[in-house]
Amino acid sequence: MSAQELTAEEISNRWPNIGRFLRIDDSVDDDYPRFWRVENRLDPAVRAASYEEWADFYEWQLARRADELAADRVKRHLVSEWTESMAYSCRRSAAFARGENPGTWVPLSVRRPDLDAERQAIVAEIIAELDSPNQLAMTG
Repeated sequence: MSAQELTAEEISNRWPNIGRFLRIDDSVDDDYPRFWRVENRLDPAVRAASYEEWADFYEWQLARRADELAADRVKRHLVSEWTESMAYSCRRSAAFARGENPGTWVPLSVRRPDLDAERQAIVAEIIAELDSPNQLAMTG
């Protein structure tokens, strides 16, 4: 479902705890900073549920942008890494809110070796391009 098709009622039903922090216009945008300013005042169970919803929302946003991101490998990768980091952080925050110990922080490279390999491939391509004779001639 595209953002244009998503109604306020559907947002409220899908993400009841964070719906008021989401804006609908031509797209669906979030106001996570406003949530973050009030989250410490929420009941722990509501805070945990809210963080789970944030993780789901960010993953939904990534899926919603699949067509847009398909044409730009680097942008797709950056958005994928950002989404993974936000979802992971939100789920850890949900665990803390439930009184659980989420364990030690697991680096992105360990959690998602596929994203790490893609980052390394992109960097290698950029470096190879910078080192190419054509690039050196343009800068020299």
